[in-house]
Amino acid sequence: MAQYEIDNIPSDIDWECNKDIVKRTVQNAKNLLMLRQGEAPYDRLRGFDETLLHRPVTEIQAELLPELDRLMLWEPDVEVVSATIDADSVIRCVVELPD
Repeated sequence: MAQYEIDNIPSDIDWECNKDIVKRTVQNAKNLLMLRQGEAPYDRLRGFDETLLHRPVTEIQAELLPELDRLMLWEPDVEVVSATIDADSVIRCVVELPD
């Protein structure tokens, strides 16, 4: 299984990624990570629960993986392997895709 690192730092959308299923899936996972919960109309549960960000970083680490697993339910080919968050609320996670 291939692993890729994604983060919640905004970046340009790669419009040509539709030709490559792996790139498109990784980009979809990154878009989910950047989406805040409640931001998608008629789908208020989609997105990252930002209430976690108002806690100390040590508390967030314990709840980060379950939250990312919940978030990636909208991209079923992606499995979160590990994740970290820093003091600036930048989330970096390693995701795994089937070959």
